[in-house]
Amino acid sequence: MDRRELKYLLKPFQEKCAENGKPLSDICIEEAFPGDTSTSYILQVKAPWVDEMYCSTALDFLFDVLWETTDEETRKKVFSIQVLDSSDELHCYSETAVQKT
Repeated sequence: MDRRELKYLLKPFQEKCAENGKPLSDICIEEAFPGDTSTSYILQVKAPWVDEMYCSTALDFLFDVLWETTDEETRKKVFSIQVLDSSDELHCYSETAVQKT
């Protein structure tokens, strides 16, 4: 699965975030291990609404929506989620989207 396919499979994730009042103004997919497209990717999302909440709350929301809108194969390709705030600065980062507690 390449970046383009993963981005397409994450469209329902992006749409559901918006439906829940937490739109993502942009998403970017980077190789978790640069140069190795056979492994997973870092999902970087720009979420201006994150300025007003704790990192853990934002990640809980994003992972819940990810699980609700994607299948296991897609989630296996998401190594981590990085959340950028309204200033394009890293607000929070979490690894392992595959396992949910």
